[in-house]
Amino acid sequence: MQHQSLFKSLATRKVIFGATLGSAVLFMVIGVILWGGFNWGMAITNTEQFCISCHEMEENVFVEYTGTAHDANRSGVKASCPDCHVPRPWIHKVIRKIQASNEIYHKILGTVDTPEKFDEHRLTMARRVWKAMKTTDSRECRNCHDWETMNPEKQQPRARNQHIFAMENGNTCIDCHKGIAHKAVHKDIDEDELNKWAEPIESYKTEIPESFKKGLARAKAKEAEEVVKQQELTKKAREKRKAEAIAQKQKLEEAVNQAIEAYKAQQTAPAGAAAAPAAATATQGFGVDWSAVPERLITLFYPGQTSMEWALVGKYHGGVRPFKAGDRCMTCHDKETADMGQKMVTGEKAEPTPIEGKPGAIPVTVQAAHDDNDLYLKFQWEDTVHAPVPFVEGGKMDPENQIKLAIMFATDKVKYASQAGCWGTCHHDTRTMPNNPEDPASSGVELDFEKGVTKYIAASRTKIEEKGRRGKKLGGWDKLKEKAEIEAALADGHFMDLLRWNSSGKVENGHILEQRYMMGGDAIEAQGWKEAGLWTVVFKRKLKTDKAGDVSIDAGTLYNFGFAIHDDFSDARFHHVSLGYKIGLDNEKAEVNAVKATVTAVTQAPATAAAPVAKAGSGAAVDTGIDWSKAGEREITLFYPGQTSMEWSLVGKYHGGARPFMIAKDRCVTCHDKETADMGQKMVTGQKAEKTPIPGKRGSIPVSVQATHDADNLYLKFQWEGVDHNPVPFVDGGKMDPANKVKLAMMFATDEVKYASQAGCWGTCHEDANSMPNEPENPAAAGLSIDFSKGVSKYIAASRTKIEEKGRRGKKLGGWDKLKEPADIQAEMDANHAMDLLRINSGDGSNEDGHILAERVMSGGQGFESTISEEGGFWTVVMKRKLKSDKPGDVDLNSGKMINFGFAIHDDYTNERFHHVSLGYKLALDNPKAEVNAISQ
Repeated sequence: MQHQSLFKSLATRKVIFGATLGSAVLFMVIGVILWGGFNWGMAITNTEQFCISCHEMEENVFVEYTGTAHDANRSGVKASCPDCHVPRPWIHKVIRKIQASNEIYHKILGTVDTPEKFDEHRLTMARRVWKAMKTTDSRECRNCHDWETMNPEKQQPRARNQHIFAMENGNTCIDCHKGIAHKAVHKDIDEDELNKWAEPIESYKTEIPESFKKGLARAKAKEAEEVVKQQELTKKAREKRKAEAIAQKQKLEEAVNQAIEAYKAQQTAPAGAAAAPAAATATQGFGVDWSAVPERLITLFYPGQTSMEWALVGKYHGGVRPFKAGDRCMTCHDKETADMGQKMVTGEKAEPTPIEGKPGAIPVTVQAAHDDNDLYLKFQWEDTVHAPVPFVEGGKMDPENQIKLAIMFATDKVKYASQAGCWGTCHHDTRTMPNNPEDPASSGVELDFEKGVTKYIAASRTKIEEKGRRGKKLGGWDKLKEKAEIEAALADGHFMDLLRWNSSGKVENGHILEQRYMMGGDAIEAQGWKEAGLWTVVFKRKLKTDKAGDVSIDAGTLYNFGFAIHDDFSDARFHHVSLGYKIGLDNEKAEVNAVKATVTAVTQAPATAAAPVAKAGSGAAVDTGIDWSKAGEREITLFYPGQTSMEWSLVGKYHGGARPFMIAKDRCVTCHDKETADMGQKMVTGQKAEKTPIPGKRGSIPVSVQATHDADNLYLKFQWEGVDHNPVPFVDGGKMDPANKVKLAMMFATDEVKYASQAGCWGTCHEDANSMPNEPENPAAAGLSIDFSKGVSKYIAASRTKIEEKGRRGKKLGGWDKLKEPADIQAEMDANHAMDLLRINSGDGSNEDGHILAERVMSGGQGFESTISEEGGFWTVVMKRKLKSDKPGDVDLNSGKMINFGFAIHDDYTNERFHHVSLGYKLALDNPKAEVNAISQ
């Protein structure tokens, strides 16, 4: 009873505001239950299942959301309905739940209970969501996305630039990302409203995070490397196929000529007399079917002053211990020769006299083949731009030879040959090396020192200092063995076989033992030529030989092999060298495997005759005297544009980059230079802006563009790969322009032409031009003084009083019929407000030089010279045009001035808009800032 009294006493005790303790506890329990129930209810209504529990959501927006990036993606991170539409902060969440009562009300009324009703009210609902996100700086988007954690390395250039634009200007996520999870209803509103929704807000501006800046720098560096790499691979493949096609063509032509000569001789010879043999003709490649021979890419590197002894001293070379344990140089370094060469060529390591501009590495394609009697070796690599040597008068060490290519063979008897190839011939005391003696001839050593201490191998010396202990100089040039010992070493195979081809035409076969000998071996043959910036050198030497200093090559044996290229008129140690590799006959273990090949019997040119340097197959009459290897080169990818006009790109619902283009004055290349191929693929397949796709048409064309100039003329060279004919299904015969398989057009303009500085020639293409969406049915009926025989042609804004660029209130984009008065147009022409237009046609090789202002005019310019040809599956166009002109519509090219430049290719007999076009680029004379830099020569 006492316990009950105590409990009753406590329960009835008043504690606050006259309430008893018992009632307070009761209300607390009720409060906890209610609070728990409230939060439980909040949680239940905050799930995707609840959101789609009504059919209005499940059958409409949820269907649209399913399969989007927010629903399923490679990261596995899913954003469900509440993630995007319900705030996380408690206060804002409660407010949103209260607002949802309106949705319950309309659920009861059946406002959107059918798809038709839903679509009727969709824009209203979308605007409500846009407003909420706009006023909260896209708060719910930032539940997952944040400026600080964005990695620009994972973004396309366009996205990176848009994000930078947003941070700097104060835009928020929803400004650009409408319609990413649901129907893109924003495309149904006019441009004014769309721009209003995307207006920046000052308080939303933010500093670009350091993490973003660093990621951006990494991304750009990586992309630059990839561009260079891809250009090298593309060019190598292109030139290789072209060279082989030309070689095959020459082989066939020579065979035909020989047959004709033989037939003529037979017809004119006296009865019974034997026909005179056809004249001897050199054939490139020595008749080997190189297409069936495997290739290996070996990257030569610039070695600086890294001798054999240097490689054996730990303080210079960290790999000395593995080397001495038997490792080969290529074990560690085969994949990093380019990096090694870069360190040397820049003077970062082992080079006291770096040559500015000299490449650190040369990738070389190597092929090896044999028949029953001979070994054939083929080398191909890209020519380099001339880098004058600052410490040599005239800048060329060997003016007579732009190129020398040397090969060395050795058996394992030669010290270090099995590990380092020909490296054992290079010593720290040979000429141009650190320990080179000042006057070796005064030593009385019986060697030819006319060119200083040349290469030698250890077998010829009594001792070679390899460690440099106690201040001893590395090397052993003066430790010569007796003559009899050297002769014995030669007879026993202790030598390095040496072959060399010189671009002057000289072919040498010698060996290295006590010094370098450039003659004495069996006769060999070699050819070399340069074509379209690609060097090719082919050797032919006997497998078996009894000459001293020659290595006989037997099946089943691996031989040590290395080679070097003296490029750009270089000499002595200023070459590029390979590591040591293994070569064998039909041996899969060999790194350079010489396979049995089909060899067509041909009559060869004399071994000492200069191998011809092949001229480009096109442009010979136009670019006489021009060395294209000295011209700058840029790969520009043209893309199929579909029906994307200048106006199309200015309308936000079509083009997401409209605002950066109009407000920040971004150039098209800023966002799109790296993604033209992707853009073209979307257009050509009809995925975007193309109502009549052509099945099989390629989306893009990578084009190699070179530019150079002399005192009077600009020269441009374009090369690209052709395609097999792909008939157009909606044209009778499948060819739009049967007379011209290819047309190439170029346009030049100053910054005075509207949009030219940002978009190049894009400002000439309008939504109402021929074959475009708003093309008028009968433009000639308008009575304008324009030639409409081919429809509305290209024109520029300077010729019109107004061009509709936004399509407000249902107005059609364009302005074909808003022509200015003739006097006003003439004034624009006099002020050089025209687009200079040049075109080359493949059918008859004709040129057209006109301009674009009120319409496209294909004549009236000063004229130019050009050639166009197709060879080996590749098209080449060369153009020569005067820098200065006094003709109306022509643009003068002045030193120090940037000109806007763009070009287009109509390939495969196409016409009108069914071409491939470039973005707008900057062209200039001797200006590294120009994207197409015409270098003087």
